[in-house]
Amino acid sequence: MKNKEPILACIKLNKSFGPTHAVNDVSFTLNQGDIFGLVGENGAGKSTLIKIIGGECIPDSGNLFYKSSEVKWTKSFQALKNKIAIVHQEPLLVSSLSAMDNIFLGKEYTKGLFIDEEKILKKTRLLLRKYPIYPELILDEQVDKLSIDERVIIEILKALSYEPNILILDEPTASLPKKSSEILLKLLKDQSKEKNITFIYISHKLEEAIELCNKIMVMRNGKKIGILEKEEIDKNLLIKMMINQDLSQFYPKKSEKIGNTVLQVENLNTENLKNINIEVKAGEIVGLYGLLGAGMNEIALSIFGINDFKEGTLFVDGEKLHKVESLDMINKGVYLIPPDKHKFSLFDSFTLAENITIAHLYNIFPKFLISKNKENEVAEQQSAKFNIKYRNVNQLINELSGGNQQKIILARWLFKECNILILVDPTVGIDIGAKREIYNLLRNLTKSNKGVLIVSSEINEIVGISDKIYTMRRGEITAELKKDEITQENILKNIL
Repeated sequence: MKNKEPILACIKLNKSFGPTHAVNDVSFTLNQGDIFGLVGENGAGKSTLIKIIGGECIPDSGNLFYKSSEVKWTKSFQALKNKIAIVHQEPLLVSSLSAMDNIFLGKEYTKGLFIDEEKILKKTRLLLRKYPIYPELILDEQVDKLSIDERVIIEILKALSYEPNILILDEPTASLPKKSSEILLKLLKDQSKEKNITFIYISHKLEEAIELCNKIMVMRNGKKIGILEKEEIDKNLLIKMMINQDLSQFYPKKSEKIGNTVLQVENLNTENLKNINIEVKAGEIVGLYGLLGAGMNEIALSIFGINDFKEGTLFVDGEKLHKVESLDMINKGVYLIPPDKHKFSLFDSFTLAENITIAHLYNIFPKFLISKNKENEVAEQQSAKFNIKYRNVNQLINELSGGNQQKIILARWLFKECNILILVDPTVGIDIGAKREIYNLLRNLTKSNKGVLIVSSEINEIVGISDKIYTMRRGEITAELKKDEITQENILKNIL
Protein backbone atom coordinates (compact mmCIF):
# COMPACT_ATOMS: atom_id res chain seq x y z
CA MET A 1 0.00 0.00 0.00
CA LYS A 2 1.30 3.45 -0.88
CA ASN A 3 0.02 5.30 2.16
CA LYS A 4 0.67 3.74 5.57
CA GLU A 5 -0.36 6.75 7.68
CA PRO A 6 -2.08 5.82 10.97
CA ILE A 7 -5.83 6.47 10.89
CA LEU A 8 -7.03 4.98 14.20
CA ALA A 9 -5.35 4.30 17.54
CA CYS A 10 -7.00 2.68 20.55
CA ILE A 11 -5.05 3.18 23.79
CA LYS A 12 -5.84 1.10 26.90
CA LEU A 13 -9.59 0.92 26.25
CA ASN A 14 -11.72 -0.52 29.05
CA LYS A 15 -15.43 -1.25 29.32
CA SER A 16 -17.29 -3.22 32.00
CA PHE A 17 -20.91 -4.29 32.33
CA GLY A 18 -21.42 -5.07 35.99
CA PRO A 19 -18.79 -7.68 36.97
CA THR A 20 -18.01 -8.50 33.30
CA HIS A 21 -14.88 -6.80 31.95
CA ALA A 22 -15.94 -6.84 28.27
CA VAL A 23 -12.93 -4.87 26.99
CA ASN A 24 -9.83 -5.06 29.17
CA ASP A 25 -6.93 -2.66 28.51
CA VAL A 26 -6.99 -3.09 24.72
CA SER A 27 -4.53 -1.11 22.56
CA PHE A 28 -3.80 -1.24 18.82
CA THR A 29 -3.17 1.04 15.83
CA LEU A 30 -4.63 0.87 12.31
CA ASN A 31 -3.09 2.37 9.19
CA GLN A 32 -4.96 3.66 6.15
CA GLY A 33 -5.80 0.78 3.84
CA ASP A 34 -5.46 -1.93 6.49
CA ILE A 35 -7.84 -4.88 6.42
CA PHE A 36 -7.73 -5.68 10.12
CA GLY A 37 -9.16 -9.03 11.20
CA LEU A 38 -10.75 -9.35 14.63
CA VAL A 39 -11.29 -12.92 15.86
CA GLY A 40 -12.22 -14.64 19.11
CA GLU A 41 -14.91 -16.70 20.75
CA ASN A 42 -18.31 -15.25 21.63
CA GLY A 43 -17.87 -13.11 24.72
CA ALA A 44 -14.26 -12.26 23.78
CA GLY A 45 -15.13 -8.55 23.57
CA LYS A 46 -15.13 -8.01 19.79
CA SER A 47 -18.63 -6.50 19.57
CA THR A 48 -18.08 -4.14 22.50
CA LEU A 49 -14.77 -2.97 21.03
CA ILE A 50 -16.25 -2.10 17.63
CA LYS A 51 -19.17 -0.34 19.34
CA ILE A 52 -16.68 1.88 21.18
CA ILE A 53 -14.93 2.71 17.89
CA GLY A 54 -18.28 3.39 16.20
CA GLY A 55 -19.66 5.59 18.97
CA GLU A 56 -22.34 3.13 20.08
CA CYS A 57 -20.72 2.51 23.46
CA ILE A 58 -18.76 4.87 25.73
CA PRO A 59 -15.58 3.35 27.25
CA ASP A 60 -15.01 3.52 31.01
CA SER A 61 -11.41 4.57 30.40
CA GLY A 62 -8.81 4.78 27.66
CA ASN A 63 -8.30 6.96 24.61
CA LEU A 64 -9.42 6.85 21.00
CA PHE A 65 -7.46 8.74 18.34
CA TYR A 66 -8.83 9.24 14.82
CA LYS A 67 -6.61 10.92 12.21
CA SER A 68 -4.15 11.86 14.99
CA SER A 69 -6.78 13.74 17.05
CA GLU A 70 -8.39 12.38 20.20
CA VAL A 71 -12.12 11.81 19.85
CA LYS A 72 -14.75 11.10 22.47
CA TRP A 73 -17.82 9.79 20.67
CA THR A 74 -21.02 9.79 22.72
CA LYS A 75 -23.37 8.91 19.83
CA SER A 76 -22.98 6.72 16.75
CA PHE A 77 -23.94 9.57 14.39
CA GLN A 78 -20.77 11.44 15.48
CA ALA A 79 -18.59 8.58 14.26
CA LEU A 80 -20.71 8.20 11.12
CA LYS A 81 -20.40 11.94 10.39
CA ASN A 82 -16.63 11.45 10.56
CA LYS A 83 -16.88 8.55 8.09
CA ILE A 84 -16.68 5.55 10.46
CA ALA A 85 -19.50 3.11 9.63
CA ILE A 86 -20.52 -0.25 11.11
CA VAL A 87 -22.34 -3.15 9.44
CA HIS A 88 -23.72 -5.31 12.25
CA GLN A 89 -24.27 -9.07 11.95
CA GLU A 90 -28.04 -8.65 12.43
CA PRO A 91 -29.39 -6.05 9.94
CA LEU A 92 -30.77 -2.90 11.59
CA LEU A 93 -33.34 -1.92 8.98
CA VAL A 94 -36.84 -0.43 8.89
CA SER A 95 -38.88 -3.41 7.70
CA SER A 96 -41.75 -1.32 6.31
CA LEU A 97 -39.46 0.63 3.97
CA SER A 98 -37.98 -0.49 0.65
CA ALA A 99 -34.35 -1.46 0.13
CA MET A 100 -33.48 1.89 -1.50
CA ASP A 101 -35.29 3.93 1.17
CA ASN A 102 -33.34 2.09 3.88
CA ILE A 103 -30.06 2.77 2.11
CA PHE A 104 -30.73 6.53 1.95
CA LEU A 105 -32.63 6.80 5.25
CA GLY A 106 -31.62 10.07 6.93
CA LYS A 107 -30.11 11.48 3.75
CA GLU A 108 -33.12 11.42 1.42
CA TYR A 109 -33.34 13.43 -1.78
CA THR A 110 -36.35 15.72 -1.96
CA LYS A 111 -38.34 17.53 -4.63
CA GLY A 112 -40.00 20.45 -2.94
CA LEU A 113 -41.74 19.13 0.17
CA PHE A 114 -41.75 15.54 -1.03
CA ILE A 115 -39.20 12.72 -1.12
CA ASP A 116 -37.83 12.25 -4.63
CA GLU A 117 -38.22 8.46 -5.02
CA GLU A 118 -37.07 8.58 -8.63
CA LYS A 119 -33.76 10.20 -7.70
CA ILE A 120 -33.25 7.82 -4.77
CA LEU A 121 -33.78 4.86 -7.12
CA LYS A 122 -31.30 6.32 -9.59
CA LYS A 123 -28.69 6.95 -6.88
CA THR A 124 -29.19 3.43 -5.46
CA ARG A 125 -28.70 1.89 -8.91
CA LEU A 126 -25.45 3.87 -9.29
CA LEU A 127 -24.35 2.65 -5.86
CA LEU A 128 -25.13 -0.96 -6.79
CA ARG A 129 -23.25 -0.54 -10.06
CA LYS A 130 -20.25 0.82 -8.16
CA TYR A 131 -20.43 -2.01 -5.60
CA PRO A 132 -21.96 -4.95 -7.53
CA ILE A 133 -22.22 -7.31 -4.54
CA TYR A 134 -25.74 -8.50 -5.40
CA PRO A 135 -26.85 -7.08 -8.77
CA GLU A 136 -30.23 -8.84 -8.70
CA LEU A 137 -31.35 -7.01 -5.53
CA ILE A 138 -34.90 -5.63 -5.96
CA LEU A 139 -34.43 -2.04 -4.84
CA ASP A 140 -38.08 -1.01 -4.47
CA GLU A 141 -39.11 -4.20 -2.60
CA GLN A 142 -40.20 -3.82 1.02
CA VAL A 143 -37.45 -5.09 3.33
CA ASP A 144 -39.64 -7.49 5.33
CA LYS A 145 -40.27 -9.41 2.10
CA LEU A 146 -36.55 -9.91 1.46
CA SER A 147 -34.33 -12.78 2.64
CA ILE A 148 -31.75 -12.39 5.41
CA ASP A 149 -28.87 -12.35 2.91
CA GLU A 150 -30.54 -9.56 0.90
CA ARG A 151 -30.98 -7.53 4.10
CA VAL A 152 -27.28 -7.92 4.87
CA ILE A 153 -26.47 -6.61 1.38
CA ILE A 154 -28.68 -3.57 2.05
CA GLU A 155 -26.81 -2.88 5.31
CA ILE A 156 -23.47 -3.06 3.50
CA LEU A 157 -24.65 -0.76 0.69
CA LYS A 158 -26.08 1.65 3.26
CA ALA A 159 -22.69 1.84 5.02
CA LEU A 160 -20.84 2.27 1.72
CA SER A 161 -23.18 5.10 0.72
CA TYR A 162 -21.49 7.23 3.42
CA GLU A 163 -18.13 6.75 1.60
CA PRO A 164 -16.45 5.76 4.88
CA ASN A 165 -12.75 6.04 5.73
CA ILE A 166 -13.19 3.12 8.15
CA LEU A 167 -15.79 0.42 7.56
CA ILE A 168 -16.39 -2.14 10.32
CA LEU A 169 -18.03 -5.39 9.23
CA ASP A 170 -19.34 -7.94 11.75
CA GLU A 171 -19.73 -11.39 10.14
CA PRO A 172 -20.82 -9.94 6.77
CA THR A 173 -20.64 -13.24 4.86
CA ALA A 174 -22.32 -15.44 7.49
CA SER A 175 -25.61 -15.54 5.58
CA LEU A 176 -24.45 -14.53 2.08
CA PRO A 177 -24.46 -16.87 -0.94
CA LYS A 178 -20.98 -17.98 -1.99
CA LYS A 179 -20.92 -15.79 -5.11
CA SER A 180 -21.91 -12.64 -3.18
CA SER A 181 -19.31 -13.45 -0.51
CA GLU A 182 -16.58 -13.74 -3.13
CA ILE A 183 -17.61 -10.45 -4.76
CA LEU A 184 -17.67 -8.69 -1.37
CA LEU A 185 -14.21 -9.96 -0.37
CA LYS A 186 -12.75 -8.84 -3.71
CA LEU A 187 -14.46 -5.47 -3.29
CA LEU A 188 -12.85 -4.98 0.14
CA LYS A 189 -9.42 -5.79 -1.25
CA ASP A 190 -9.90 -3.41 -4.18
CA GLN A 191 -11.21 -0.55 -2.01
CA SER A 192 -8.34 -1.05 0.43
CA LYS A 193 -5.74 -0.75 -2.35
CA GLU A 194 -7.38 1.83 -4.60
CA LYS A 195 -9.20 4.11 -2.15
CA ASN A 196 -7.13 3.48 1.02
CA ILE A 197 -10.30 2.56 2.92
CA THR A 198 -9.56 0.83 6.23
CA PHE A 199 -11.61 -2.21 7.19
CA ILE A 200 -12.14 -3.92 10.55
CA TYR A 201 -13.36 -7.40 9.73
CA ILE A 202 -14.93 -9.75 12.28
CA SER A 203 -15.38 -13.32 11.08
CA HIS A 204 -15.69 -16.84 12.48
CA LYS A 205 -14.60 -18.15 9.07
CA LEU A 206 -10.89 -18.27 9.79
CA GLU A 207 -9.87 -19.28 6.25
CA GLU A 208 -11.72 -16.22 4.95
CA ALA A 209 -10.04 -13.89 7.45
CA ILE A 210 -6.59 -15.37 6.74
CA GLU A 211 -7.01 -14.90 2.99
CA LEU A 212 -8.41 -11.36 3.28
CA CYS A 213 -6.65 -9.58 6.15
CA ASN A 214 -3.14 -8.10 6.30
CA LYS A 215 -3.16 -8.41 10.10
CA ILE A 216 -5.38 -10.22 12.62
CA MET A 217 -5.95 -9.47 16.29
CA VAL A 218 -7.07 -12.26 18.62
CA MET A 219 -9.22 -11.45 21.67
CA ARG A 220 -10.07 -13.70 24.60
CA ASN A 221 -12.08 -12.77 27.72
CA GLY A 222 -11.95 -9.07 26.83
CA LYS A 223 -8.17 -8.97 26.39
CA LYS A 224 -5.94 -8.60 23.36
CA ILE A 225 -4.02 -11.86 23.14
CA GLY A 226 -1.90 -10.75 20.21
CA ILE A 227 -1.74 -9.30 16.70
CA LEU A 228 -0.36 -11.41 13.84
CA GLU A 229 1.04 -9.75 10.73
CA LYS A 230 0.28 -11.29 7.31
CA GLU A 231 3.43 -13.39 7.20
CA GLU A 232 2.81 -14.75 10.74
CA ILE A 233 -0.85 -15.71 10.27
CA ASP A 234 -1.46 -19.44 10.69
CA LYS A 235 -4.83 -21.09 11.31
CA ASN A 236 -3.60 -23.51 13.96
CA LEU A 237 -1.89 -20.68 15.84
CA LEU A 238 -5.03 -18.52 15.66
CA ILE A 239 -7.21 -21.29 17.10
CA LYS A 240 -4.68 -21.97 19.86
CA MET A 241 -4.66 -18.26 20.77
CA MET A 242 -8.47 -18.12 20.70
CA ILE A 243 -9.23 -21.16 22.85
CA ASN A 244 -5.97 -21.35 24.82
CA GLN A 245 -5.63 -25.01 23.82
CA ASP A 246 -3.83 -27.03 21.19
CA LEU A 247 -5.73 -27.70 17.95
CA SER A 248 -5.53 -31.47 18.56
CA GLN A 249 -8.06 -30.96 21.36
CA PHE A 250 -10.52 -29.00 19.19
CA TYR A 251 -12.48 -31.93 17.73
CA PRO A 252 -13.69 -34.67 20.10
CA LYS A 253 -12.26 -38.16 19.79
CA LYS A 254 -13.96 -40.24 17.11
CA SER A 255 -16.13 -43.27 17.86
CA GLU A 256 -14.50 -46.55 18.75
CA LYS A 257 -17.72 -48.50 19.21
CA ILE A 258 -20.12 -48.59 16.25
CA GLY A 259 -23.48 -50.35 16.64
CA ASN A 260 -26.23 -51.61 14.37
CA THR A 261 -27.69 -49.73 11.40
CA VAL A 262 -30.30 -47.16 12.48
CA LEU A 263 -30.86 -45.49 9.10
CA GLN A 264 -30.63 -47.10 5.66
CA VAL A 265 -31.34 -45.33 2.38
CA GLU A 266 -31.52 -47.56 -0.70
CA ASN A 267 -31.69 -46.45 -4.33
CA LEU A 268 -33.12 -43.01 -3.60
CA ASN A 269 -33.92 -41.12 -6.80
CA THR A 270 -35.37 -37.64 -7.34
CA GLU A 271 -35.15 -35.15 -10.18
CA ASN A 272 -31.67 -34.20 -8.95
CA LEU A 273 -30.50 -37.28 -7.03
CA LYS A 274 -29.39 -40.52 -8.66
CA ASN A 275 -29.32 -43.90 -6.97
CA ILE A 276 -28.41 -42.72 -3.46
CA ASN A 277 -27.36 -45.43 -0.98
CA ILE A 278 -26.22 -44.44 2.51
CA GLU A 279 -26.10 -46.08 5.90
CA VAL A 280 -25.92 -44.56 9.38
CA LYS A 281 -25.10 -46.78 12.36
CA ALA A 282 -25.67 -46.22 16.04
CA GLY A 283 -22.67 -44.52 17.60
CA GLU A 284 -21.34 -42.85 14.47
CA ILE A 285 -21.34 -39.43 12.82
CA VAL A 286 -21.77 -39.71 9.06
CA GLY A 287 -20.82 -36.72 6.91
CA LEU A 288 -22.14 -35.68 3.49
CA TYR A 289 -19.83 -33.42 1.52
CA GLY A 290 -19.71 -31.97 -1.97
CA LEU A 291 -19.71 -28.72 -3.88
CA LEU A 292 -22.69 -26.36 -3.57
CA GLY A 293 -25.68 -27.91 -5.36
CA ALA A 294 -24.26 -31.45 -5.38
CA GLY A 295 -27.37 -32.72 -3.57
CA MET A 296 -26.43 -33.10 0.11
CA ASN A 297 -29.23 -30.82 1.38
CA GLU A 298 -31.76 -32.60 -0.80
CA ILE A 299 -30.82 -35.97 0.72
CA ALA A 300 -31.36 -34.58 4.23
CA LEU A 301 -34.73 -33.05 3.32
CA SER A 302 -35.86 -36.23 1.49
CA ILE A 303 -35.01 -38.47 4.46
CA PHE A 304 -37.04 -36.23 6.76
CA GLY A 305 -40.04 -36.21 4.43
CA ILE A 306 -39.89 -32.60 3.30
CA ASN A 307 -38.88 -33.41 -0.28
CA ASP A 308 -40.67 -36.13 -2.23
CA PHE A 309 -38.66 -38.76 -4.06
CA LYS A 310 -39.58 -40.75 -7.17
CA GLU A 311 -38.26 -44.08 -5.97
CA GLY A 312 -36.20 -45.56 -3.19
CA THR A 313 -36.57 -47.26 0.16
CA LEU A 314 -35.96 -45.95 3.66
CA PHE A 315 -35.39 -48.07 6.77
CA VAL A 316 -35.41 -46.67 10.32
CA ASP A 317 -34.19 -49.13 12.97
CA GLY A 318 -34.79 -51.92 10.48
CA GLU A 319 -38.40 -50.91 9.78
CA LYS A 320 -39.22 -50.30 6.13
CA LEU A 321 -41.14 -47.08 5.63
CA HIS A 322 -43.74 -47.15 2.86
CA LYS A 323 -44.35 -43.41 3.04
CA VAL A 324 -41.98 -40.83 4.48
CA GLU A 325 -43.64 -37.93 6.31
CA SER A 326 -42.04 -35.47 8.70
CA LEU A 327 -44.46 -36.11 11.57
CA ASP A 328 -43.85 -39.86 11.37
CA MET A 329 -40.09 -39.27 11.41
CA ILE A 330 -40.40 -37.07 14.50
CA ASN A 331 -42.47 -39.77 16.22
CA LYS A 332 -39.71 -42.27 15.42
CA GLY A 333 -37.12 -39.99 17.02
CA VAL A 334 -35.63 -38.75 13.74
CA TYR A 335 -35.02 -34.99 13.91
CA LEU A 336 -33.79 -32.48 11.33
CA ILE A 337 -31.98 -29.22 12.02
CA PRO A 338 -32.23 -27.49 8.61
CA PRO A 339 -30.07 -24.72 7.12
CA ASP A 340 -30.88 -21.02 7.70
CA LYS A 341 -31.97 -21.10 11.33
CA HIS A 342 -33.86 -17.79 11.05
CA LYS A 343 -35.98 -18.97 8.13
CA PHE A 344 -36.68 -22.57 9.15
CA SER A 345 -36.05 -23.05 12.88
CA LEU A 346 -36.25 -19.94 15.04
CA PHE A 347 -39.30 -17.87 15.93
CA ASP A 348 -37.72 -14.42 16.06
CA SER A 349 -40.63 -12.82 17.92
CA PHE A 350 -40.66 -15.58 20.57
CA THR A 351 -38.66 -15.77 23.79
CA LEU A 352 -35.86 -18.21 24.53
CA ALA A 353 -38.27 -20.37 26.58
CA GLU A 354 -40.95 -20.38 23.87
CA ASN A 355 -38.41 -21.37 21.21
CA ILE A 356 -37.30 -24.38 23.26
CA THR A 357 -40.78 -25.66 24.17
CA ILE A 358 -42.65 -24.91 20.92
CA ALA A 359 -42.20 -28.42 19.48
CA HIS A 360 -43.28 -30.20 22.68
CA LEU A 361 -46.28 -28.29 24.02
CA TYR A 362 -48.48 -31.39 24.16
CA ASN A 363 -45.86 -33.35 26.10
CA ILE A 364 -45.16 -30.54 28.56
CA PHE A 365 -48.76 -29.33 28.87
CA PRO A 366 -51.01 -32.34 28.12
CA LYS A 367 -54.15 -30.45 29.23
CA PHE A 368 -53.45 -27.64 26.72
CA LEU A 369 -53.03 -25.13 29.54
CA ILE A 370 -49.64 -23.50 29.18
CA SER A 371 -48.00 -22.78 32.52
CA LYS A 372 -45.40 -20.05 32.21
CA ASN A 373 -43.63 -21.32 35.32
CA LYS A 374 -43.43 -24.85 33.93
CA GLU A 375 -42.26 -23.54 30.54
CA ASN A 376 -39.54 -21.44 32.21
CA GLU A 377 -38.46 -24.42 34.31
CA VAL A 378 -38.06 -26.63 31.22
CA ALA A 379 -36.19 -23.85 29.38
CA GLU A 380 -33.82 -23.31 32.31
CA GLN A 381 -33.08 -27.04 32.53
CA GLN A 382 -32.38 -27.35 28.80
CA SER A 383 -30.33 -24.14 28.78
CA ALA A 384 -28.14 -25.47 31.59
CA LYS A 385 -27.78 -28.83 29.84
CA PHE A 386 -26.64 -27.19 26.59
CA ASN A 387 -24.60 -24.40 28.22
CA ILE A 388 -26.74 -21.65 26.67
CA LYS A 389 -25.68 -18.19 27.80
CA TYR A 390 -28.61 -15.86 28.42
CA ARG A 391 -29.81 -13.09 30.71
CA ASN A 392 -33.35 -14.35 31.22
CA VAL A 393 -35.33 -17.21 29.65
CA ASN A 394 -38.01 -14.67 28.72
CA GLN A 395 -35.69 -12.48 26.63
CA LEU A 396 -36.27 -12.48 22.88
CA ILE A 397 -34.35 -15.05 20.87
CA ASN A 398 -32.83 -12.43 18.54
CA GLU A 399 -31.00 -10.87 21.50
CA LEU A 400 -28.76 -13.94 21.76
CA SER A 401 -25.59 -14.75 19.82
CA GLY A 402 -25.67 -17.04 16.78
CA GLY A 403 -23.99 -19.84 18.71
CA ASN A 404 -26.52 -19.69 21.53
CA GLN A 405 -29.38 -19.60 19.03
CA GLN A 406 -28.05 -22.77 17.39
CA LYS A 407 -27.76 -24.48 20.79
CA ILE A 408 -31.38 -23.52 21.51
CA ILE A 409 -32.46 -25.41 18.37
CA LEU A 410 -30.52 -28.44 19.59
CA ALA A 411 -32.04 -28.04 23.06
CA ARG A 412 -35.51 -28.00 21.49
CA TRP A 413 -35.13 -31.22 19.52
CA LEU A 414 -33.07 -33.11 22.08
CA PHE A 415 -35.62 -32.44 24.82
CA LYS A 416 -37.20 -35.76 23.81
CA GLU A 417 -35.41 -39.03 23.09
CA CYS A 418 -33.56 -38.80 19.80
CA ASN A 419 -32.52 -41.83 17.74
CA ILE A 420 -31.19 -40.10 14.63
CA LEU A 421 -30.21 -36.44 14.29
CA ILE A 422 -29.80 -34.89 10.83
CA LEU A 423 -28.08 -31.50 10.63
CA VAL A 424 -27.42 -29.16 7.70
CA ASP A 425 -24.56 -26.68 8.23
CA PRO A 426 -25.16 -26.47 12.00
CA THR A 427 -22.14 -24.24 12.73
CA VAL A 428 -22.44 -21.59 9.99
CA GLY A 429 -21.89 -18.08 11.37
CA ILE A 430 -21.12 -19.10 14.95
CA ASP A 431 -17.92 -18.60 16.90
CA ILE A 432 -15.24 -21.22 17.37
CA GLY A 433 -16.10 -21.85 21.04
CA ALA A 434 -19.76 -22.55 20.21
CA LYS A 435 -18.64 -24.83 17.36
CA ARG A 436 -16.57 -26.88 19.76
CA GLU A 437 -19.52 -27.19 22.15
CA ILE A 438 -21.78 -28.40 19.32
CA TYR A 439 -19.18 -30.96 18.21
CA ASN A 440 -19.05 -32.28 21.79
CA LEU A 441 -22.86 -32.43 21.96
CA LEU A 442 -22.95 -34.48 18.74
CA ARG A 443 -20.23 -36.82 20.01
CA ASN A 444 -22.12 -37.28 23.28
CA LEU A 445 -25.13 -38.38 21.22
CA THR A 446 -23.06 -41.11 19.57
CA LYS A 447 -21.77 -42.21 22.98
CA SER A 448 -25.45 -42.74 23.85
CA ASN A 449 -25.73 -45.05 20.81
CA LYS A 450 -27.50 -42.52 18.58
CA GLY A 451 -26.82 -41.91 14.89
CA VAL A 452 -25.88 -38.52 13.43
CA LEU A 453 -25.98 -37.46 9.76
CA ILE A 454 -24.34 -34.09 9.08
CA VAL A 455 -24.14 -31.95 5.94
CA SER A 456 -21.40 -29.34 6.11
CA SER A 457 -19.91 -26.86 3.66
CA GLU A 458 -16.67 -26.70 5.70
CA ILE A 459 -14.18 -29.38 4.69
CA ASN A 460 -12.16 -29.05 7.93
CA GLU A 461 -15.31 -29.62 9.95
CA ILE A 462 -16.43 -32.66 7.98
CA VAL A 463 -12.97 -34.23 8.28
CA GLY A 464 -12.63 -33.42 11.98
CA ILE A 465 -16.04 -34.64 13.15
CA SER A 466 -17.05 -37.54 10.86
CA ASP A 467 -16.50 -41.27 11.39
CA LYS A 468 -17.55 -41.90 7.80
CA ILE A 469 -18.03 -39.57 4.83
CA TYR A 470 -20.02 -39.86 1.61
CA THR A 471 -18.71 -37.54 -1.09
CA MET A 472 -21.06 -36.20 -3.77
CA ARG A 473 -20.92 -34.74 -7.25
CA ARG A 474 -23.87 -33.69 -9.43
CA GLY A 475 -26.49 -35.61 -7.43
CA GLU A 476 -24.51 -38.83 -7.12
CA ILE A 477 -22.43 -40.40 -4.37
CA THR A 478 -18.87 -40.76 -5.60
CA ALA A 479 -17.13 -42.41 -2.64
CA GLU A 480 -17.52 -43.74 0.90
CA LEU A 481 -14.53 -42.84 3.09
CA LYS A 482 -13.71 -44.36 6.49
CA LYS A 483 -11.01 -43.96 9.11
CA ASP A 484 -7.61 -43.26 7.51
CA GLU A 485 -9.28 -42.65 4.14
CA ILE A 486 -10.82 -39.45 5.56
CA THR A 487 -8.44 -36.76 4.31
CA GLN A 488 -8.99 -33.45 2.53
CA GLU A 489 -7.07 -34.79 -0.45
CA ASN A 490 -9.35 -37.84 -0.83
CA ILE A 491 -12.46 -35.71 -0.43
CA LEU A 492 -11.41 -33.17 -3.05
CA LYS A 493 -10.42 -35.94 -5.45
CA ASN A 494 -13.96 -37.32 -5.25
CA ILE A 495 -15.99 -34.10 -5.48
CA LEU A 496 -14.18 -32.27 -8.29
